[in-house]
Amino acid sequence: MQAWQKIQIGIASTLICLGVASGVMGQKKQANYDAELNKQQTILAQKKKQLSSIQADNENMLLDKKQNANNQATSESIRQVMLNRAIKTRAVKVAKALFNYTDATDYLKRQNKVSVLLDKKATVDPALFPKTNLGQLKGQKIAGDYYSCATTNGIEDANGNVPVFLKVHYGTYLNNKLIATPTEGFQLTYNTKSGQFTSLKSVGKFAEDTGKNE
Repeated sequence: MQAWQKIQIGIASTLICLGVASGVMGQKKQANYDAELNKQQTILAQKKKQLSSIQADNENMLLDKKQNANNQATSESIRQVMLNRAIKTRAVKVAKALFNYTDATDYLKRQNKVSVLLDKKATVDPALFPKTNLGQLKGQKIAGDYYSCATTNGIEDANGNVPVFLKVHYGTYLNNKLIATPTEGFQLTYNTKSGQFTSLKSVGKFAEDTGKNE
């Protein structure tokens, strides 16, 4: 073998070694970068959650302060905002309890889930929870998915009762296939003294929606 050939082989070997080393170092750098990125994203998510909590606390403190203000009009306005928020929060829980279920067993537990969100003496439309047993649902893989809801409140009466209209959009599944995405209306009564719903009744479904809302 000629000297120049040995030199070429030596150079080639050196370049290959450098390339392999560079690749290994590059992979380590990328792994370190990905790990640091994930760490910073986690920290950012935590900070956002903390900020959201602080903003909510500050907003509630401000509302409480304004509610106790001497200006009666301002106080009543703030009270209405807080009442609307309380009703909407509880109504969302009711809607999710009605329409979020993963199988037949979970479907039959809906009444219990809803009952804890209502007054103990609340009147409930029996049509919402038809008499069904697992035998009737045997062989059917059913599921429900709450999508969104909207609430409209009436005027509070002397006993603290507020009529509420709840509109819920949801999806129903059979054997892992989406078969319907209806919107259903409900009439409820919210009592400001107990902070609970005292009645729940379905008023029927609206025209079929074509897509899932956020």
